[in-house]
Amino acid sequence: MAAGVETVLAGLLAVGLFASGSVFPVLGIGLSLLSPLPLVALRLRHGRGALGLALVLAVLALAVPLSWVQALVFLLEFGTPALLLAEGIQRGARPEAVVIGVAMVLALGGVTVLVLEAGTWGQPQVAIQRHVDGLLTEMEALTARMGLPAEGGAPAETPTRKLRPVLLAGFPGFFFVGSLLTGAGYLLLLQGILRRWSAQLGGVAAGSFRWELPELLVWAFIGSGLLYLTGVPSLLTVGLNGLIILIALYFLQGLSIAAFLFRRFQLPRFLATLSVVLLVFQPFFTLLVAGLGLFDVWFAFRHLSFPKTPRQT
Repeated sequence: MAAGVETVLAGLLAVGLFASGSVFPVLGIGLSLLSPLPLVALRLRHGRGALGLALVLAVLALAVPLSWVQALVFLLEFGTPALLLAEGIQRGARPEAVVIGVAMVLALGGVTVLVLEAGTWGQPQVAIQRHVDGLLTEMEALTARMGLPAEGGAPAETPTRKLRPVLLAGFPGFFFVGSLLTGAGYLLLLQGILRRWSAQLGGVAAGSFRWELPELLVWAFIGSGLLYLTGVPSLLTVGLNGLIILIALYFLQGLSIAAFLFRRFQLPRFLATLSVVLLVFQPFFTLLVAGLGLFDVWFAFRHLSFPKTPRQT
């Protein structure tokens, strides 16, 4: 009986969080991103059957009053990632495998949603172009509201419009990186929840966010850089997207190493807070963390022998 009630509540809560994205202008976007969490919690507490039933209820709750398109969007963007997250956590899978798998599903689902909204099944690039144009229009509107002076005469010559070729060329990479960071955020949040309420969530171990990429992946990074330097448009595009994706992957590895070093040397928490602020507002610091992850291939920072701090002796 309790499992049945929790199944219904989890499905309805996921739908409510999903719907909040279209109700509240800014806060709703953040709330909608939390939609997979009640589904993951349900899977950890009551198994796959309860999760499957909750997904069916959620789909029907969206399809009947609204449309099957909304139900499909929910299933692609939140239902399937919830399933992957729950299975990965339950089985103790490696964090990088879980996050990359979730990112691939999110990216594929996101492109499908763009195509559905644009109604251009035969020409997905048209949907992407419309999406990029919409983003640039929103950037221009935000710039106007902030009272910043516009440069250039015609709208096509404004600074934001000059970004269009770069955004279109690097769209696959940027889109995947957004999905990758979203997946990493999900896993980190769920691990934090499990550390606090593991007993209430089936006794599943929280695990740690230990991100270790294969050493051979560095050759893909080098190859992408060489393709970008060729200057040939098609090869340059492939190299650009490869670099964007690989820098993001190594950035997550760098974060994992930085977290290990903070724990190893027992550094104050305010330094961790300051580091987060720098990551948000200082792009150079972000590249520095990505470089830390890349150079881990040669230095293996987490396997080095460090002298103990006074508090560890």
